[in-house]
Amino acid sequence: MSESSDKMLELLHHISVLKELDQQYRTGDRSDAETQDSNKRRKKRRQIRDEMKQLAACARQKVPSEG
Repeated sequence: MSESSDKMLELLHHISVLKELDQQYRTGDRSDAETQDSNKRRKKRRQIRDEMKQLAACARQKVPSEG
């Protein structure tokens, strides 16, 4: 696998873990600290998605045009 593919898989794994933690947050009690943690996870997911978009854009530039 290429380096960018490995990085993409790593980022997907991180998003999955963050989503699981948020699912637990939604089904449990919500203290102020847990709410802050949830907000931090949401921000981290946005950062990861932006990084994934950058990786995808770079990968598209490396692939020669068909046609």
